[in-house]
Amino acid sequence: PLSAELAKKAADELFEKPERLDEDLAALRTWLAKCPHIKSRTDDQFLMMFLRGSKHSLERAKEKLDLYYTIRTALPELIRNRDPEEARIQELAKLGTMIPLPNTVTPDGPRIILVRPGTYDPTKYTIQDVFRYNTMMADIMMKEDDNLIVAGQMGILDLSGATMAHFLQFSPSFVKKATMWSQEGSPLRQKGFHYVNTPSGFELVYNMFKNFLNEKNRSRLYVHGSNLESLYEHIPKSMLPAEYGGDAGPIQDIVDAWAKKMLSYKEYFKEDDNYGTDEKKRPGRPKSADTLFGLEGGYGTMVISLRPLPEALTEKAARELNEKPDRIEEDLAAIRQWLARSPHIRARIDDQFLVAFLRGCKYSLERAKEKIDMFYSVRTAIPELMKNRDPEEPRTLEIIRLGVGLPLPQTNGEDAPRIMLIRPGVYDPKQYRIEEVIKVSTMFNDVMMLEDDNMVIGGQIGILDLANVTPAHFLQFTPTFVKKMTMMSQEGSPLRQKGFHYINTPSGFELVFNMFKSFMSEKNRSRLYVHGSNMESLYEHVPKRLLPKEYGGDGTSLKEIGAAWEKKLLAYRQYFLEEDQYGTDERKRVGRPKTAESMFGMEGSFRQLQVD
Repeated sequence: PLSAELAKKAADELFEKPERLDEDLAALRTWLAKCPHIKSRTDDQFLMMFLRGSKHSLERAKEKLDLYYTIRTALPELIRNRDPEEARIQELAKLGTMIPLPNTVTPDGPRIILVRPGTYDPTKYTIQDVFRYNTMMADIMMKEDDNLIVAGQMGILDLSGATMAHFLQFSPSFVKKATMWSQEGSPLRQKGFHYVNTPSGFELVYNMFKNFLNEKNRSRLYVHGSNLESLYEHIPKSMLPAEYGGDAGPIQDIVDAWAKKMLSYKEYFKEDDNYGTDEKKRPGRPKSADTLFGLEGGYGTMVISLRPLPEALTEKAARELNEKPDRIEEDLAAIRQWLARSPHIRARIDDQFLVAFLRGCKYSLERAKEKIDMFYSVRTAIPELMKNRDPEEPRTLEIIRLGVGLPLPQTNGEDAPRIMLIRPGVYDPKQYRIEEVIKVSTMFNDVMMLEDDNMVIGGQIGILDLANVTPAHFLQFTPTFVKKMTMMSQEGSPLRQKGFHYINTPSGFELVFNMFKSFMSEKNRSRLYVHGSNMESLYEHVPKRLLPKEYGGDGTSLKEIGAAWEKKLLAYRQYFLEEDQYGTDERKRVGRPKTAESMFGMEGSFRQLQVD
């Protein structure tokens, strides 16, 4: 029997109807009897977790039950011969690499699982040893824990003590298996996963796992770094062990209780070896490790998870950027290997992010490596622009709503550049610093770098509207700040500038304009156009139909564009919070460190940085 709270949740969220349970369980047993390839447990409690995990859809429960045993049969190294008295299992149990916490936030809340890979020695235990132990604990909870089955599970992955040797155990093949086992071959529902104490090298595995997750599960990942206060916003301190500042008692007490429980399940695990699938008896095509996890299987096709391009952009990428689809996987792998050997860089490594650098560098691997290094070096040297970019922070949200910089929705053709409209005159320089305004513009750029294939492949065209700009705006542009801005956009970004148009230029404009020009490459200087207040001159380059109504055009209004982007940036909040963990650690750089002084100070020469 369920508690009253869980019974209500089961009814409200899982569509459970107690009067239908006997009939549904009987239907599952009847179906199993007609499946010669599946040998399954058939007790009520076991079958119920598939009904609940499938929200009482019989057909989905059948699919899930088949996959549960199919995947387990294909992973004998993880699922077979699981003896809790085996020495290595006992050792891992005592280390507490995985600990279900005793309390839930509410009576109908998810079970919280604390995972601590840093507690085991990767030279002594393989990742298969650890995962095998974890499957045993999961099996016990699936049998006993109604909160887990009805409300789902929430994970905390504490990476303190984890080393590169731990991360190197996660081969792409193992990641595929582990992700498919947990996402497709389990009736349990993941309600969130929180990463704390993340070390260097973490991104390698994190982004590999993300590539194989569905969109819903990706949206439930939270990276807190060493900020436990951030974790407490999701999981109250009262739920956590004493070692995490909580009230749930010492970890060792939980570990000892579970080591004892594990031993009591010896016969259960021995019996479990009798269950699984016999693929020789499956009607239709057998399922094997190759079809499930190999190149033949659907997960094999997810090694590269790039957004498909429309035909016009595909042709432009091939013609202008030297893109060869059959080489992309190899090039991405080469960049990841280089990053793994670059201890000073902590970078995102997902496909869509990295391919922006390959495209921005016309598939020169060496140039892409230089660009990634500079991308993170410059950002690390400018914390006032790149750190704490929370779109929900009041001042940041105010600037977003002003619409200082807005990407226009339409391009002048399927393969044309993205057009950016920039309106500094809409912000009050007495109220906002230029650093705050540019910080928001970097947020727009980061999202477009991930989402906007026109910008990444076709490049970008800027329209700088200087209406209502005052001397106070220009005075915010110090020579040092201009250096930083120019280097960030010209050397520290994979995006390509295809033209910049200045309109409504006021008195004093030339001072800043010439300052910017002095730091630009010759190619970028040749792409600058000054139209003054002559809109007809602008229309010769940017057709009226692409411009907002406020500029005499036929496009969407500025208000509508701004509202859509506010919504998008807020949806990216977790992404921006994660960004604080990426950058360079110049103490670990081989050779001379890159610092703010060496890149932007008198020591650095921008004349020498005119590399196209």
